[in-house]
Amino acid sequence: MNKDALATTLAREMDRVARNSDNWQERMTALNEMQRAFEQLESHPPIGTVAASLSTEVWKTLRPLKNMVQDLRSQIVKEVCSLLTTVSRVARDAMAPFLRDVLPTLVEVCGSGNKVCGSYCGDCLEAIVTQTVIKGATLRLFVDILLESKSKRIRLCCISCLRHALVTWSSVLDKGDVLQLERGLHHALYDASSSCRTQAHELFKVFQTLFPKRALAVMSTVDYKIQKRLETFLSSDVVDSMKDTSSNTSVDENIAPVQQVQALAGFNLDVGDRVCILDKEFFGIVRFLGEIIGVKGVWVGIELDKAYGKNDGGVKGRYYFRCKPKHGIFARPQQVFLTMSRSKFHEQQLQQQRKIQDGDSFARGSDAGSAAELGDELEHDKGTEPPVTAEEVAQPSPSTPPPVTAEEAAQPSPSSPPPAPAPASSLDLPAPTDKLEPSKLTLVLNQASVAHRRYLNRLLIHVRAELEEHERFQNYGATASSADAVQYLQQLQNSAQDKIVLSDEFIQKIIQAQQAARES
Repeated sequence: MNKDALATTLAREMDRVARNSDNWQERMTALNEMQRAFEQLESHPPIGTVAASLSTEVWKTLRPLKNMVQDLRSQIVKEVCSLLTTVSRVARDAMAPFLRDVLPTLVEVCGSGNKVCGSYCGDCLEAIVTQTVIKGATLRLFVDILLESKSKRIRLCCISCLRHALVTWSSVLDKGDVLQLERGLHHALYDASSSCRTQAHELFKVFQTLFPKRALAVMSTVDYKIQKRLETFLSSDVVDSMKDTSSNTSVDENIAPVQQVQALAGFNLDVGDRVCILDKEFFGIVRFLGEIIGVKGVWVGIELDKAYGKNDGGVKGRYYFRCKPKHGIFARPQQVFLTMSRSKFHEQQLQQQRKIQDGDSFARGSDAGSAAELGDELEHDKGTEPPVTAEEVAQPSPSTPPPVTAEEAAQPSPSSPPPAPAPASSLDLPAPTDKLEPSKLTLVLNQASVAHRRYLNRLLIHVRAELEEHERFQNYGATASSADAVQYLQQLQNSAQDKIVLSDEFIQKIIQAQQAARES
């Protein structure tokens, strides 16, 4: 069947449907004929070649099908859904413009009270979403219905379709599509219906697997309770998958490996990285990544620089890493900010060691040179002295004091001058010290440098969040409601206020550092 024959068949059968609005059997026959015509295209390769070249007028001819989806006879609804599924399978992406006309009606019937017709439309939607590309305006249609609908069934249907679309078409989604998915996902996580929230958790799991960095941004914008639910859901999924892949596991093997935990949580952390706990401004090194026995969720074990912690790397008698008492702490991944990677931190340590070694070798070389010069001077002085005769040796010099007895030594003489210090020699030189105590001014500058680093890190987090919100609002700002605009502007105000508070704290620390520098 060529393109013209297909167009003629579709026009004839759609006219037949219009003329028999009261005769459901004739309409059934017309639907079967149209489905048979598309099935003939499927049996002759290349599949979809004729259907893909159909004109816009042909797709307009099929528009009345969306009204038939709402027919009171479930048998008619079943045949229409079967026809739409076949068209989607044959036409593929060429059906996308026509699909935007039919989708709202399918979703509406799927969420209606008629469970039989709703199940037909639900199966049809699932098939269409996996066979016809869902992106751009079609994807935005699902998101808009999700945000605006008051029906729990309709919202549940939209979340399910978004999940199927994400699984099938993630490779062709652009940045705008991902932002639309974020918008729908964020709204679904706050849904009042528990079934919708459960489906939203499934959507988040797929989104996190495909776009881990964007999932981290979504997770940072929801409140703490939703974060806890997502962590529990993801961690339980990891444990279940590990149980399925291993038939003989011990207690130690129930802990998720580091790579799996990182892929699950979406955080670019590794053991040995230098991190900061933002809310408490604690700095340290990552020593553990994974789950803790008896506590749900993913945890990051950190060895702190100072004794601000709560343990020594152990929880309830079980050790996950070793450190000094009160130097260990466990935190959630979203509470931890990466300040320096393990490789960069190791490189910095090597540079510091080389500087210390270079300084020690320079000090030793300077001391050795001074001692050698001093020895040469002593040898030169000895060579210029006149020879001493035997009489001069036997006769004491006027400048040489007479021998002193023990009793005289015990009784100090007020008129006698204090003994002269012994001449310096190479044997009496002080040994070079490996580490000099830092001065008070050095400590002040170091503290100011740490405060500045903390300020920049926290400011960078605020700026990144603002840039993401700005970009997100730019993409759908033209279609945003007044409530969305008010919420966005309130976020800008809150973010600006947070930066003011952050700057005030830093200014106070710098003022204190200036006063300490003057006193030093």
